[in-house]
Amino acid sequence: MVRPTQFDTEQVLQGCMQAFWRRGYNGTSIRDLVEVTGLQPGSLYGTFDNKRALFLRTLEHYFAGQEAFVRAVLHSDKAPPLQRIHNFFDELLRQSTKDRERKGCLLINTLVETPPDEIEINRRVIRMLNFVEKSLCSVLKEAAADGSLPPQREPAVLAKVLVNGVFGLRVNSKMRSNRELRQIVTGLLSLLEPPG
Repeated sequence: MVRPTQFDTEQVLQGCMQAFWRRGYNGTSIRDLVEVTGLQPGSLYGTFDNKRALFLRTLEHYFAGQEAFVRAVLHSDKAPPLQRIHNFFDELLRQSTKDRERKGCLLINTLVETPPDEIEINRRVIRMLNFVEKSLCSVLKEAAADGSLPPQREPAVLAKVLVNGVFGLRVNSKMRSNRELRQIVTGLLSLLEPPG
């Protein structure tokens, strides 16, 4: 009896995530995935069925890391609410500027690349964006309750604007200078200050 090939699934997903992140779903071939994982096509198909199923698992792997990041920064009680939002955007900026390949964000890249009729992929991406929006809204409500958010700012609306800002920042990180990215973040965070 032939013994099944043993491998670290997390390590395989990490390698596949990097390939999809660099080339996009459509631009990534099975040959690319074989190269980054060191597995033969039969092992990949035997475990993940097909490229699309592997991509969905890869997205879930990426989202799990992003959810952990959002929770650690936005839902920590070690800093006041608005400082946590500043910390969140500072970390996004740090991630963007340290990436020499200028890959942007896998989530945003996927949303831009995926056609509307790819319901399952889009559903998962939108779920993650909704999670970020709800997390920001929760922190903004804390800031409204403690008086640090100007009363003219509606937390639910501001959370949508900030998520749109995350989207723009991630897209711009592929083509703008680090100085310009910092200007974008500064402009976004000015929305947390009293008007005028």
